[in-house]
Amino acid sequence: MDNILRVENLEKYYGSKSNLTKAIDNISFDVAKKEFVAIMGASGSGKTTLLNCISTIDKVTTGHIFVGGKDITKLKGNNLNKFRREELRIYFSGF
Repeated sequence: MDNILRVENLEKYYGSKSNLTKAIDNISFDVAKKEFVAIMGASGSGKTTLLNCISTIDKVTTGHIFVGGKDITKLKGNNLNKFRREELRIYFSGF
């Protein structure tokens, strides 16, 4: 199957060395075309942080995110802007 999303060994930390918070700890998964995925977990478990990393709102600490085979964790500047403009759609929901 063709994957539209691949997350490899993703980690995200916040804070400094003296006060480090691990929001995402070594997550890996694939999402195939036409597949539906739910992200579930307790409050504070990293769901929003994961989505923010996938949507390029946050930068990952380590690991890689591939969208359509392209490693978006390596995109910078105009290439990141072009990816966001042409290949990404975000729908924010309100309470």
